[in-house]
Amino acid sequence: MASIISKVTELDKQMREKVKKLEEEKDKLPIFLREKKKELTDQYQAKAKEIIEKRKKEIDIELNKAKENAEKELLDAVTKLQKIYNEKKDDWLETIYNECMKNFVEE
Repeated sequence: MASIISKVTELDKQMREKVKKLEEEKDKLPIFLREKKKELTDQYQAKAKEIIEKRKKEIDIELNKAKENAEKELLDAVTKLQKIYNEKKDDWLETIYNECMKNFVEE
């Protein structure tokens, strides 16, 4: 009988130690959760920053391409207008001169 009581007492002692260790772990849980939350937040922010930087670079490339295309289109339009002006200016001047003279003579 003494052996059973001794075993029960030892088992009780072991279980109390286990419960104590579990309580200590439970007490450490909020700290662990705060640390884990900070770690996950830092990882998320780093990933978000990386995605944002990548998108900024893509936008810059697209913007530069659009700017180059707009400049090229503008240059083409100016060139075409200049060509038309050079081809038609004498005709336009003559037409304007004739209209002015016609109006002048009529008066």
